[in-house]
Amino acid sequence: MEQRIKMEDAFSESDVKMYSRGDVISGTVVQVNENEILVDIGYKSEGILPTAELSPFRTEGKIEEGEEIEVLVTYIDEEKGTVYASEKQAEYEKRIDVLEEAYRAGEAVEGEVVNEVKSAGYHVNLDGIRAFLPGSHLGDDLPSSIDELRGQRIQLKILELSRRDKNLVVSHKAYIKEQERERRMALFDTLEKEQEIDGTIRSIVDFGLFVDIGGFEGLVHRSEIAWKDLPVPPAEYKVGDPVKVKVIDFDREKGKVSLSIKRLRPNPWDGISDRYPVGAQVTGAIVSVTDFGAFVELEQDVEGLVHVSELSWGHPESPKDVVSEGDEVTVVVLNCDDGARRISLSLRRTQRDPWEDVETKYPRGQVVAGSVTKLTDFGAFVKLEDGVEGLVHVSEIDWGHVNHPRDVLSEGDEVEVKILNADPEERRISLSIRELKDNPWRQFLDKHAIDEVVEGEITEIKDFGAFLRITNDVDGLIHVSEISEERIATPADVLTIGDKVQARIIGINEEKRQVRLTMRNLFGPPEIPPMSFEEREREQPGRGGRRRKERGRSKERVDRRFLDDAGHESLSMRDLLGEATLDDDAE
Repeated sequence: MEQRIKMEDAFSESDVKMYSRGDVISGTVVQVNENEILVDIGYKSEGILPTAELSPFRTEGKIEEGEEIEVLVTYIDEEKGTVYASEKQAEYEKRIDVLEEAYRAGEAVEGEVVNEVKSAGYHVNLDGIRAFLPGSHLGDDLPSSIDELRGQRIQLKILELSRRDKNLVVSHKAYIKEQERERRMALFDTLEKEQEIDGTIRSIVDFGLFVDIGGFEGLVHRSEIAWKDLPVPPAEYKVGDPVKVKVIDFDREKGKVSLSIKRLRPNPWDGISDRYPVGAQVTGAIVSVTDFGAFVELEQDVEGLVHVSELSWGHPESPKDVVSEGDEVTVVVLNCDDGARRISLSLRRTQRDPWEDVETKYPRGQVVAGSVTKLTDFGAFVKLEDGVEGLVHVSEIDWGHVNHPRDVLSEGDEVEVKILNADPEERRISLSIRELKDNPWRQFLDKHAIDEVVEGEITEIKDFGAFLRITNDVDGLIHVSEISEERIATPADVLTIGDKVQARIIGINEEKRQVRLTMRNLFGPPEIPPMSFEEREREQPGRGGRRRKERGRSKERVDRRFLDDAGHESLSMRDLLGEATLDDDAE
């Protein structure tokens, strides 16, 4: 307990031992020296006040003679009759009780920022007691510069207090947090569900908006911004913008408030199928274009999807080739699902279907021009008009063998084609390029006949025979048995690719476009023409049904080899003939 002794009372005492350490005494400064100050405390000797024990809040440590001060007795030298005192400890004891009580009660105290502790924080004067304010506890509402802070009186909460260590740590941030908590509690007392409040957007994150509704921030989740799905808050919302919100829920214990913007207006999806019946034509604006289609805004927060297949009667590579954001379009409602909140729309169905009169417009045999839009392994697609494409099968590109359409055509080529067939129900048109070219087989038949001797180059050798190039487009087969007068095991024993040889035509199959050759007896009398399959069967009835069945299967295999994947006949003999054909000859 502080014991204050007035100077006039001290004069009545004759022994300094009457005073104890810790006593707080009023006195008058009688002399100021460099290292100590003499203070008349009413005894036969003055008290000694070291300059280091002056109050830390004196301006530059300045003290004047005759000044009335309070000091605390720190030490008594009984032999010399000297009393040592401290002004700063007197101030500490005088104020510490009040601060300790505030600390226990959790009450705020006021202090003045006096200087900076480099890279650590600030010193604060709590009416005579120095406290430490860490930089991390300054609070966001105050500047960090000491030039701006010095002299400011601020509210603080005491974090640590120790009389023995004279340690005092304070926080302005904790005070602000406590104020926010109190405001939040006061706010929760007034909140009601469905309540509409005017607020201010304080921050924007991917999952929503934080809105200040009176000293406390509530969250408008992105799902509560609009009645449509939003991946992130729209760019139209800015920090600092005023916004009206509706309270949908709050939790006093967790300190959370859930808000909504969309619930300020009715749900536009209620009764949506009545407003947008199937088959209705409506107008809207393209709000986004994706890889799979385009979204059309029909009204606020109501969008329908035009799938890429419903954008055009054609086959666009990308929806962006047909529409762009901002376009005003008229569309047809294909489906309206209230529960799933989905509306399917069509843009192409507001336009004439070009396939309706395709049979009339593209009759069989007509020659038309188009552009190659796509090449595949099986053929080339040719655009005849917007929304109408036909296929030139690989076998219809040229009279000769074509390995792949890209060997002859390129995307973007302008070509003339002949209509082979138009099927509006299946939306298919078969086209031909080779039909517009001279038929090399017909030219061959006009120039060549059986028993004619021709000359050409060996182009391919197989075990069963060799192929001879007669014209640029027609090859003939020299069976192994027709290569030499003598029996040979394989054509490679006699011939080499590139050899120039002569051969005589011994067979022409117009239907299957085959030419058979012989290198034997080139200029002698004609041999008896080889018998057909049926003739040989009639001449050799005793060979049994098994042989006939085998030959029948063999003949079927030959027939199948003469047809390509599309059922079109090919000219090249190496593609038309195989071992199955030769089996008949070998027999």
